[in-house]
Amino acid sequence: MGKEVEVVKGKGEEAAAVVAPPQTYEELTTGLPPKSLWVLGLNNPLRKAAVKIVKHRWFDKTILFLILGNCLFLAMDSKAANFEKTPMGWAVYYSEEIFNWCFCLELVLKVVAMGFAWDEGSYLSDAWNKMDFMVVFLGLLKYIPGVENFSGVRTVRVLRPLRTITGVEGMRVLVVTLLKSLPMLFDVLILVFFLFFIFGIVGVQLFAGSLRHKCGELVNPDPGCETCGMQIFAGFANCSAACALPAVPVWDFGDESDLCSGPMKTSYPAHGTGGNGRKCPIGQYCAVESKENLPNFGFTSFDNIMWAWLTIFQCISMEGWTAIMYQVMDSANRWVWIYFVIMIIFGSFFAVNLALAVLYVYFTGETESSAEEAEELTNKEQAAQQAKKEASADEVPVTSSYKVVQLCHKIAMMPSFEMTTMGLIVLNTVVMASDHNTMPAGLRQANEGINFGLNAYFVLEMVIKVTGFGMREYVKDQMNIFDGFVVVISCIEVLMGFVSSTGGGGYLSVLRSFRLLRVFKLARSWKQLNQIITTMIKSLASISYLSLILLLFMFIFALLGMQLFGFEFVSCEGYGLEESKMNCPAGWNDMCPKHFDCYAPCPAAQLGEWVTFDDSGFGGICRQYSGDKWNRKKRKNEYVESEHLTWLGRSDYARHNFDDIYWSFITIFQILTGENWNEVMYDGMRQVNIWTSIYFILLVVVGNYIILNLFLAILLDNFGAGSDDDDDEEGEEEEASVASPITYNTFVKDGEKDPGKEGEQVSSPKAGTRQERQMPALDHTSMFIFSPTNPLRLLCAKVVCHKYFEYIIIALICLSSILLAMDGPKLSRDSPFYPDTLPDGKQKLKDAIDVIDLIFLGAFVIEMVLKVIVMGFAMHPGSYLRSAWNILDFFIVIIGLIPLFVSGSGSSLDGLKALRTFRALRPIRMASRAEGMKVVVNALFQAIPGIANVSLVCMLFYLIFGILGLNLFMGKMYYCADTSAVEDHLVPEQMGMADRAMTKFWCNRDAGNHFYYCPKSGSDALFGTQNLWTEALDVPVAFGDTWSCTQTSAGFPFTPPFENKAGGTFGVEWQCTPGNATVTQYGGTPQFQRLRNASLEGVAAYMVTSVCAPTSYETIWTNPRDYNFDNIGQSVLTLFEVATLENWLGIMYHGVDMTEIDLQPVRNFNVFYCIYFVLVIVIGSFFVMNLFVGVTIDKFNEMKEKQEGKSVFLTSDQRNWVSIQKLLVDVRPTRKLTEPDSALRGVIFKLITTEAFDVFILTLIILNILAMAMTHADMTSDFAFALVVLNTIFAAVFLVEAILKLVAFLPKQYFADAWNTFDFGVVCLSVVGFTISVTSDFSPTYLNLLRVFRVARIFRLIPKAKGLRTLFQTLLYSLPALGNVGSVLFLFFFIFAVMGMNLFGKIKYTTGEIFRYANFEEFHYALLTLFRMTTGEAWNGLMHDCMITRECVLYRDPATGVETYLDQGDSTWPDAHEDLWTNQCTPNGVATILFFCCFVILCAFVMLNLVIAVILDNFQSNSLNEEVPVSKEHMQRFTEIWMQLDPYATYYISASKLQLIVQALDPPLGIMGLDRRRGKSDTQQIIMSVDIPNHDGSIHFLETLHALAGRIAGTELPEDEEVKIRGKIADRLPTLDVAGHVPKYTAAHYHAALYVQAAVRGFLARYEMRNKLATQNSPRQSFTPSRRNSGLHEH
Repeated sequence: MGKEVEVVKGKGEEAAAVVAPPQTYEELTTGLPPKSLWVLGLNNPLRKAAVKIVKHRWFDKTILFLILGNCLFLAMDSKAANFEKTPMGWAVYYSEEIFNWCFCLELVLKVVAMGFAWDEGSYLSDAWNKMDFMVVFLGLLKYIPGVENFSGVRTVRVLRPLRTITGVEGMRVLVVTLLKSLPMLFDVLILVFFLFFIFGIVGVQLFAGSLRHKCGELVNPDPGCETCGMQIFAGFANCSAACALPAVPVWDFGDESDLCSGPMKTSYPAHGTGGNGRKCPIGQYCAVESKENLPNFGFTSFDNIMWAWLTIFQCISMEGWTAIMYQVMDSANRWVWIYFVIMIIFGSFFAVNLALAVLYVYFTGETESSAEEAEELTNKEQAAQQAKKEASADEVPVTSSYKVVQLCHKIAMMPSFEMTTMGLIVLNTVVMASDHNTMPAGLRQANEGINFGLNAYFVLEMVIKVTGFGMREYVKDQMNIFDGFVVVISCIEVLMGFVSSTGGGGYLSVLRSFRLLRVFKLARSWKQLNQIITTMIKSLASISYLSLILLLFMFIFALLGMQLFGFEFVSCEGYGLEESKMNCPAGWNDMCPKHFDCYAPCPAAQLGEWVTFDDSGFGGICRQYSGDKWNRKKRKNEYVESEHLTWLGRSDYARHNFDDIYWSFITIFQILTGENWNEVMYDGMRQVNIWTSIYFILLVVVGNYIILNLFLAILLDNFGAGSDDDDDEEGEEEEASVASPITYNTFVKDGEKDPGKEGEQVSSPKAGTRQERQMPALDHTSMFIFSPTNPLRLLCAKVVCHKYFEYIIIALICLSSILLAMDGPKLSRDSPFYPDTLPDGKQKLKDAIDVIDLIFLGAFVIEMVLKVIVMGFAMHPGSYLRSAWNILDFFIVIIGLIPLFVSGSGSSLDGLKALRTFRALRPIRMASRAEGMKVVVNALFQAIPGIANVSLVCMLFYLIFGILGLNLFMGKMYYCADTSAVEDHLVPEQMGMADRAMTKFWCNRDAGNHFYYCPKSGSDALFGTQNLWTEALDVPVAFGDTWSCTQTSAGFPFTPPFENKAGGTFGVEWQCTPGNATVTQYGGTPQFQRLRNASLEGVAAYMVTSVCAPTSYETIWTNPRDYNFDNIGQSVLTLFEVATLENWLGIMYHGVDMTEIDLQPVRNFNVFYCIYFVLVIVIGSFFVMNLFVGVTIDKFNEMKEKQEGKSVFLTSDQRNWVSIQKLLVDVRPTRKLTEPDSALRGVIFKLITTEAFDVFILTLIILNILAMAMTHADMTSDFAFALVVLNTIFAAVFLVEAILKLVAFLPKQYFADAWNTFDFGVVCLSVVGFTISVTSDFSPTYLNLLRVFRVARIFRLIPKAKGLRTLFQTLLYSLPALGNVGSVLFLFFFIFAVMGMNLFGKIKYTTGEIFRYANFEEFHYALLTLFRMTTGEAWNGLMHDCMITRECVLYRDPATGVETYLDQGDSTWPDAHEDLWTNQCTPNGVATILFFCCFVILCAFVMLNLVIAVILDNFQSNSLNEEVPVSKEHMQRFTEIWMQLDPYATYYISASKLQLIVQALDPPLGIMGLDRRRGKSDTQQIIMSVDIPNHDGSIHFLETLHALAGRIAGTELPEDEEVKIRGKIADRLPTLDVAGHVPKYTAAHYHAALYVQAAVRGFLARYEMRNKLATQNSPRQSFTPSRRNSGLHEH
């Protein structure tokens, strides 16, 4: 970043100083080694030339140009058949040679100029040059003999685009920033791997081998066993108890797609009772299905740890995780959702968001440092620009002599002119948004006229401004330039509309959407829009280089994908023949499509005959081919003399593919959005090999979790920097009035409060008499009846203000909520979908719920009445309805009372039944009573203005793209479909038609009745008109008529030329004749005239001969059920779904296939429509939707700062000192384990407290985890026994460890350590599991549950890994806040679940998302469905399933008793008796959309973003705590040293030991590791510089640490901050604990006294020595100083 800022700074200097290259050779060689290649000196002519070339300013630009050119040719490459022989293939081949040698020349020049290696400044001393060298070297490997054909070498070329990083400075800087963050990201990776190990081992232990079973029927039972499986127990007719499975049982699984848990085939011949998941119906067993027929082709499983990790990774990416969960619920147990929900919470919501936290913290740190460097330059530039504006402001031609100019200027400056323009912009937007499909011609013409008039006004506005301001002043305003551009585009569109024959239709209609851009002019007067748009523009500037890196990343993976998967995602499996392969027949190289068709070999004897393969029913004419044939593996043509093949049909090639660079980019973009990325991976694994999963995992991890998270971090950083704090105080005041709880003090008059203690709660019972206490609203009367001194009102006030009153109300709310959850559709008495009469137990439960609900309603009415009496109703300040929470309570109570006073019958009660839905709001009253929830709700309330602004901006962008969608797709998404499969488009070619022949008219012709067959060669008059590929032909059939067909030949069997197949038939024929109505209606058409004329040649009139089974079918011309662009409402809803990244691919592919109005879509008709949807996602999702993240986190941070009282006026040193003191509060010494007196226990104690013993145990833990990870499905008995032995040994060792620790520490000390308690619990569970497995035949499922707890030992590794410890501390510190957020989130879940049960509890199951596990019939399934929606998993599919209106009313005919489904709009059922029908349709389409969209916005985009905010905040706090001068590690080291001196954790040690602490502490707290010669003086200096209170010769733990830390980072704080910090640590500081007992002396005094005492002793010792030496002359003089010394000593 620093280097980039220097470049920016250079812009402010003179140009010559920036761009002038070095002029002398000495300047050019600065930093280069003296010798190059040990031979060439700096003055060598060859090296001189090389240096001048390499250092020339155009050299790098030329290399960058070559790299870009190379990228262009790499993108042109293809794996299509015979591509090498095409002109483009030749160009790619020869360009490759040219670029190879160019890059080699660059390498040689740089090596000659710089030297190769080892020396400083040489070529390989730079990391970027190392990357260049690797790319060039690998590119040259193809010239080695025998290597050039290896595809791996060919793949190396994709690395060349990486060299663009070295050529773009901004990209290099950003990449360096990413590389610097890798250590922190590596910690996150360790945590994720930690979670993978835990969930992987648990999954393998519980679900290994379960995801492979389907319900199947035994096809080959033994004689006499034909009916086995039809009853639970065997021993009935045709099923003896002695029946057994055949040696090779054959199972028919039919079209079954769901898995099963039982009964397993081992229960044969009895049917058994099944497992704990989905049970097979009578007559079927749970058997192993082949892998290719399993869900996801068998790639999702827990059969071993590797497959489990891959499955877990898919789940954590939150794509397809519910499908996997439902499969495991079917195959194992319905309670496994707990496993998956926990995995999503800790894996997706927490661990993955830590990557965002790391990048956010690191990026903001980098930007803050660079921002400070660039701030001065920015200020200078802004000042210069402002001066320039002020200078130019005087140039406005106000005083022009031309009256026209003066008039135009006056008009342009009028506020009314600006307001008129804004109003017309809104009108223009409304008019364009009013366009819709099937709009009347008159209305369309009126809209065109209005648009024309508005265009004329905007042209006039532009002319007025240009005339009034002059062109120079006009273009100085960027908004004017923008407006002028829009006006010019609009004029071009109008002119082209007049010239065009289509009246401006087609692509010209897209130009109309440019008019919408005028909406952005509203930003001038719309402050919030201006702020958000400014944030987006700032983000665009910040992410410009990141966007280049993302594009480079996508480009490299696209090239690699083309090499690995180009033309590989093609399959012929849909034809049901293993031998059906992609093929291009010999000699047909020029006629085959790019994606080869599917062929199967046929016998030569059937040449020219139509053959049908029995296994699949597919067939075609057997033909002979010869000539050159393309060999895909060798990539060359080989001559084939003869082959016989049957064309089966077109191959199925995936919409996501890597066939060319365009679709590769689209597929990469799809994977980055996370939508169905796992399906792309499945195709890669299936068509290439399973190891290609690494490619997709890297793509998701690097692209989604790193680069896109960095994108989000930049957006959050810009959003936080541009946040506006206006109106916050007003919002807080409003919230305070909304969320303030009622206290008795609320009802005391202001005049009775102590004026010296205003705001304090009056809690003394002697504060006044009952008569003196006034009621709320001050002097106002409640309900115009109850005065402030009314006894009843006072009594009610005492009840309402009693401390238990709120607890009682909370209990009633909780109990009422439980009843709401129980009272679901299962207890409904509607019929016939539900029983006419409920079972006795359910009936009693239903009656009890109804009665108790009335009791609760009465209690809430009483609560409301009491509060109204006390507070008044609405007329006065402080009255009941003046609080938003009370309004909600009142609304809920009134809604509950309405059904009691209104009666009715039949459908007239639908409205009253709908009122029951509002009971779901009752639990929200908890939010006003639970403090933790109230904090979160207050944060939500404060975020509402910001969220509303973001929502309006979202709507603005969706409106723009929605109107553009109207112009592109309106009325064009209709398609023709078979009524038996309405979701699938008919393919014209399969019907024997041309693409443009399948129209709306054709589809609706004859009420949709159609007929097609395969004409026989030589005997059918229409043979020449059939489709050349499909052999089929479509012929009409009149409404109500049919074609009569008779099989005239049953054909002949044959054996196909491949093994293990049942065979086939050929020569089958049918003869068909039309009915009279068809002949009458279509007899004059050319087709029927030809058939009639064929009768002259001996063929019956109008008779046709078919060699394939003729088919009659019915079609319908329909719009997609879930999306369209026919009006602005549908368009915006569709775009909102696209922006949430759910099911957007189907919408995009439909748009790509779209042709024209009333024409059938054709695959990939216009592939560039993908760009529209990509732009919608980039702007509408990556930018606009992420603004929800920004505003939520921004408001969270604002609220947190206000709650903590953070001051913006604190310096960095002061902030550090505040942070250090907060850390001090959590630091505590712990009691050190002491060696026991017993000899045996002492030996054990010494053993288990050694570091070697800890290493040994940790090694065993790792080995135990690895052994558990070796468990897999289908283990051999020897392998399983070996694992049992290993696990038994491990369990025994850990048991011995626990026993030894219990003996050494004794239970009291042993269980005082949380980790020991944890270990003991795991050991006990292991022993229990081992005992059960040895002594009983307990269920293996439950035994696995006990074994699973052994994986918990991995948690013991946490204290040993610093990175894991830091991240787990982040989790632990986040738990309280996450608990509050989670409680509110659960509250919303509860409310929406109850509402969903009342609204959608009876919705009919469809083939979509609503089914047995995803529905609102029961409360727990409703919660699981809502949790699924929170993760975004197909939430819109659920919404559209709940909007069903066709065939959803179950109706029982009273005469016949037959039950049928009717449409919601059918007039048959509403007037019938309610016992004859059950409405399973949507309650209301608009209400359904509001329900689902509100939930997604509230929970998925707001509440989950609060989770991100909490994680970001705690991670940022932890990171800052690590960066302060005295970190937590320093404090931990201090604690360890203190515990050695204070083993019993008394918090006190002798003051004389302070020097030992100082000498043992590392800097900055101590002197450990410093120069020993200065150690004594440094220790003395530290001790004398700190102020540690001396408590009778002892010092306190926290006071000592506080003083030592204060010596390093202590600084003076503002008084308010000092008071806050003092309040937090006062109770832990003995000096501050009791006022007035501050010690007089400090540890410095104590040590000063010691130093003085030592000095005096030295002096006296020296004095005494002199006296001793003088005793020879005067013996009596030695007594006095000796006695004086003794006296001092005594003193």
